[in-house]
Amino acid sequence: MAATTEPIVDAHAGGDNGAQASKKKKAKKVVADNTRYQGAEAVMPILVKSSHAKGRYVVSSKELPAGTLVTVEKASAAIVRNQSFVSICHHCLKTVPSKTQTRAKVDEQGVEVAGQTERVTVPAHSCDKCKMAAYCSEACQRQHAVEHGVQCDALARSNAIAAEHRVPLEHLRSLLALVGRRFADDKNMPGEGVHYKYAAQDVGPTPYSHVLDLNPNRHYLDRSAIKSMQQALKEVLALVPEAARISLPEAVEAACIFNTNHHSLMVNGQQALGVFPFSSLYFQHSCSPNCMYVGENGATLYIRTLTDVAAGTELTIPYVELYQPREQRRRDLLMTRHFWCKCKRCSTLLSNSVDRLMDGIQCTECKSGVMIFEETKEVQDINELITDMSALDQEIQGKFAECEACPAKIEVTKLVDVLKAAITDYSEAHMALQRGEAARARTLMEAYLRKYEDKQVLSPFNTYLVNTYISLFQVCAQLGEVDRAIRYNAVVIERMEGAQGATPENYPRLAEYHMAMGDMCLKQAKLKAANQTPAGRSMARKYFKDARPALEKALKARTAIYGKDSPRAYEVKRLLDEYKKEHDEFVKATDKKKVSKKQIAAAAAAASTPPPPPADMPAQTQPATSAA
Repeated sequence: MAATTEPIVDAHAGGDNGAQASKKKKAKKVVADNTRYQGAEAVMPILVKSSHAKGRYVVSSKELPAGTLVTVEKASAAIVRNQSFVSICHHCLKTVPSKTQTRAKVDEQGVEVAGQTERVTVPAHSCDKCKMAAYCSEACQRQHAVEHGVQCDALARSNAIAAEHRVPLEHLRSLLALVGRRFADDKNMPGEGVHYKYAAQDVGPTPYSHVLDLNPNRHYLDRSAIKSMQQALKEVLALVPEAARISLPEAVEAACIFNTNHHSLMVNGQQALGVFPFSSLYFQHSCSPNCMYVGENGATLYIRTLTDVAAGTELTIPYVELYQPREQRRRDLLMTRHFWCKCKRCSTLLSNSVDRLMDGIQCTECKSGVMIFEETKEVQDINELITDMSALDQEIQGKFAECEACPAKIEVTKLVDVLKAAITDYSEAHMALQRGEAARARTLMEAYLRKYEDKQVLSPFNTYLVNTYISLFQVCAQLGEVDRAIRYNAVVIERMEGAQGATPENYPRLAEYHMAMGDMCLKQAKLKAANQTPAGRSMARKYFKDARPALEKALKARTAIYGKDSPRAYEVKRLLDEYKKEHDEFVKATDKKKVSKKQIAAAAAAASTPPPPPADMPAQTQPATSAA
């Protein structure tokens, strides 16, 4: 929900009287001018809107079935995350091929060891000068030449500059990506605006000028951070060719805009960040969204409807994970997007919302309801959130949480203590997982379930319980304990679907759990079917029965999220085809066994019955019945 930078005008203009009146009255906000973006309405099923209360937003121009593509936008600028630096192309985000080469061996200080060499794996295509850009092909490298040409010298020094001034390297790289876009715009389409298209192959990057419509949110950065950024950017700009250079104030603003308005993209299993002005300006966040965005090759953002949407309905997307407590979502949004969420879900009383279950603890009296405390504190300042943690402690002193199902009460401080203990134990188990201690992590997580679920301490839908089940099914699958993994995965799906309203229809995370369930069940069905025993066939029947609906749900969701012709949808279709083939063969084999058993039984019955006399035997030779 990136806020727009709107002009402020005086209520009265001209003269001393007007000036005095303007001091007494608040400045009036001007509704955003949508003229620049209304071209989208001609090619996309949307209408761009703005108001004093909501700012900019977008609504559907007609009824939209689930899975409708509503927006395609190519990033004004995108960067590969540091950890994916040599894995995906810096132009199109496709996977980078690698090659092996020999080089002089260096010690821990980076000094060459005389007479020694080593074999290393490097990108097959990269910039030989700065060593900071990898590409999937020579063609991509040529297409990126204009942008990279103005970045190259600065990128070569960016690591050292970032370390010297203690600023994130990605902040410098994102600014250079924006400088490259601005220079390419001036070179390729001077004076032209964006041309909206509905096909990805026809979409060009949104111009740099549109980026400046986004809010930089500078007031959320303290003075020391701004000063460090200014010093680092000053050095970076000095290394940019003069023809492409921008002023230091504009550079600081552009860097802040990218940092607070970017979308995270997961492409080919790797991470990238991109800034998409149109999508950021008009698609507001909601914790009950009806749309979802995904990033794909070419640094392109696709937004599709998750559910059927009526004409005139506002189209919204999520910026955070939705299956988590309300206050956690709000704090995540404040930290990353700089607003305190007031969507319909977050504004509903906790006692009337599914959110009460996300961090709920069970009532110790009735064991069925959850204890509820309506937190009302609104946080607008990140510094307040980070530095004044005692404010919450002071707020809850002497207050009580009440059970939703019975008259029982509990001091809020005690409720918080229970949650803190649960979080501590949860963290211990997951630290073991992060250290690669899979077996120990499984043991700790199963102990966690016994302590907090079996003893009815936490609500069954509590985020920490559900996340523990998620980790358990993944760990068990990793350890080869597939039957166990299936059982845990089934609980995850049951809980997430049972908490109605926590996630929207066709939610991506839930879709992947259905996919995992279908895949594991199909593999187990094939394995058990080969067992050739009654118990094996019985288990195979069960797994075949569970595999099909899971795969069908995964296909429905993936089609809505990624499109019916996407590789992810085809992956599920392939598994469904495999399911049909394997299931049909299993049924045929089972039917043959049934037929064979009937034949054996019939043969046995025939052997124990005397054959009838021949039809042509004379009557007098037939055995006579004895007279009484």
